[in-house]
Amino acid sequence: MLKLETIDDLNRLIAEGIKESLTLDYKASPALGKGEKQRDELCKDVTAFANSAGGQVVYGVEEDKHVPTKVDDGADPAITKEWIEQVIDSRVQQRIEGLAITPVQLAKGLGFVITIPPATSRAPHQAPDKRYYKRQNFQSVAMEDYEIRDALRRATTPDLFVTLFFEDGDRARFDYLAHQEMSKPVRLLGSIANRSPQPAQHTIVRIGIHENIKILGRGRVWGSLVPGNDESGRKIWLMQRISSPPDFPIFKEIAQPLDGQGILLGFHSNFLTQTYRWPITITIHTPGFSSTETWFIQQEGTNLRLLHPSHPLLR
Repeated sequence: MLKLETIDDLNRLIAEGIKESLTLDYKASPALGKGEKQRDELCKDVTAFANSAGGQVVYGVEEDKHVPTKVDDGADPAITKEWIEQVIDSRVQQRIEGLAITPVQLAKGLGFVITIPPATSRAPHQAPDKRYYKRQNFQSVAMEDYEIRDALRRATTPDLFVTLFFEDGDRARFDYLAHQEMSKPVRLLGSIANRSPQPAQHTIVRIGIHENIKILGRGRVWGSLVPGNDESGRKIWLMQRISSPPDFPIFKEIAQPLDGQGILLGFHSNFLTQTYRWPITITIHTPGFSSTETWFIQQEGTNLRLLHPSHPLLR
């Protein structure tokens, strides 16, 4: 999720032209109000994100054709964080766990950023009109019967995901030794977590790194390097098995590291003059569940930035 806490953060969305997406929605402050229709729309939008991949609703930003154009003056003073919480908690069934509401001081009043996690054991969430909604094509639409059944299944099977990061977060810098074409190593780390209350006992994780990135080293848990292709190009694949015992099951309450050493990456000096996005494909398999996601390392000179699959820059 994006870190949106100040008016400067909202203005940065406008400056960078971050469009609405499956995980991001902009609304002008008057959309928050005490009318019946406004309260229903608030709950409808929140449940749609929860029933999908999660996301953020930003109140206080005007948009044109899904592109943010202006930060407005803020909501009516009667609208507070506590009021929004009370509306959602009293009108949504079942209660959404982990929902966060961040007030943002605007020119004359408050804007609000509602951050909604994807639903798991309580899915799907029902809006006040007794329907179930999902996020699709920048809007909230009613779910089909099979989609509701799939959401109910989340509580009985694992729902695993991997998060990638550098040593200092989602950004890193690298440099070169004298007379060397390959950079000093950059450490790529990862963790695996479970959105479902159903633990995963036996899991296989594969990470495919674009062939133009050199793998300089890896932790002992990763298997041998295997070349192969997928839809985003030629990759070098690493594989890790996680089995209980001797490993811990992967359970909802805590994420666990893929390994303590990470994967050491090198970047050739040939790629310093332009901006590149190098795809990294992650596949996860455990009984009852499989997934494939593609992250990207964005390289601008010696600066690196990790972009997760739903990052707004990828829309």
